[in-house]
Amino acid sequence: MTVKELKEAIAELPDDMEVILQKDGEGNGYSPLSGADPNAVYIPDSTWSGDVYGMDWSAEDACMSRAEWKEIKSKPRALILYPVN
Repeated sequence: MTVKELKEAIAELPDDMEVILQKDGEGNGYSPLSGADPNAVYIPDSTWSGDVYGMDWSAEDACMSRAEWKEIKSKPRALILYPVN
């Protein structure tokens, strides 16, 4: 889902509606939305999961060489929504 698609999906909803995240596709738990980070890169390792790297990290923080980190930082940003727990 893109930010545009998310905006379209929630455009008519009331501003004070709470956002709850489903923990997995099977509905095995739920948690309130705690925050959002638009300054990250998502690297998928399958169609359903992957890794996220914060752009304020260093190459060392990401356990990468400087060249690898430079490549990751050149990727498009992703909006990361994170739950309370």
